[in-house]
Amino acid sequence: MSDLDGLLDAIVEEPLSEDRWLVLADWLEEHDDPRRAELLRLHRRLLATCCDPDSHPRRGEWQSRVVELLGQGVEPCVPRRTLDLGEGVEMAFAWVGPGRFLMGSPEDEEGRNWGHGLEIDETRHPVTLGRGFWLGVRPVTRLQWRRGMGNKPRRFRGKFDYPATVISWEDCERFCLLLEEKTRRRFRLPTEAEWEWACRAGTTSRYFVGDSISTDQARYDPLGGSSASSRRKRSPPPGNFPPNAWGLFDLHGGVWEWCSDWYGPYPREGATDPPGAQGGEYRVLRGGSFDFYPETCRSAHRYGQLPDFDYNDVGCRVCLCSD
Repeated sequence: MSDLDGLLDAIVEEPLSEDRWLVLADWLEEHDDPRRAELLRLHRRLLATCCDPDSHPRRGEWQSRVVELLGQGVEPCVPRRTLDLGEGVEMAFAWVGPGRFLMGSPEDEEGRNWGHGLEIDETRHPVTLGRGFWLGVRPVTRLQWRRGMGNKPRRFRGKFDYPATVISWEDCERFCLLLEEKTRRRFRLPTEAEWEWACRAGTTSRYFVGDSISTDQARYDPLGGSSASSRRKRSPPPGNFPPNAWGLFDLHGGVWEWCSDWYGPYPREGATDPPGAQGGEYRVLRGGSFDFYPETCRSAHRYGQLPDFDYNDVGCRVCLCSD
């Protein structure tokens, strides 16, 4: 095991130890690319201050520098695992550590409560996630889906490295169970709170790249399904844009991603490891897609659909369970 692998494993073993991250940053500065050390330190600052952003006037400066470093191709240094699904197919996961953040959006956020016929609730409230989790670096691809399911979703065409689409929430549950049978590892959809914490990566802006986003940073349709940009490719190849500071790709736009939660109102006070509503009609979708307006790609935006709903811009991203 290399020194770097040992440092990363120690972070997973003691996820609440900030000292572990600082030691890692020092190691990167001395033995690796100093820009990776800078990126790591700035990310930790954003995470530490995201529940009280107004008290830290330099947060905008820190975030801009993070976006700049990621845009230069600097690779985030976080624990990662790669799982062999057989026949040369792999699935990569990044470690998203525990923490506390403001879920939802401020009342004056542009695009807030942009509706789909549902009663949208983005009430801002503090959320604590007491456990870290392994989240797919990218949405599940068509080849990964075929390895898990042994078949193709309806209307499944095109390159196998593109996101799997036309899949329902019910399909995702079956995928996780069948993949467990093949690998002897457990999988699940992320909770809505986990998804937003992972997407934000310590930011409090509309997107993890700031309060505005461009088609150089995510695939969405400025005209909501009617523009040439939407028709160029029905879904984007994975990893086509810079990741966020957790090393996660394509959280804004691309394909809608199912979460485990029922769609329901947020709590009006803080919550710890919230599982979402205990019942309902719709399941949660997050992230927007290539066929929707940029407002739906916001970190806080919520969408819901029936569990058996599928469409050509609906996919998923899964968690690898630690036990």
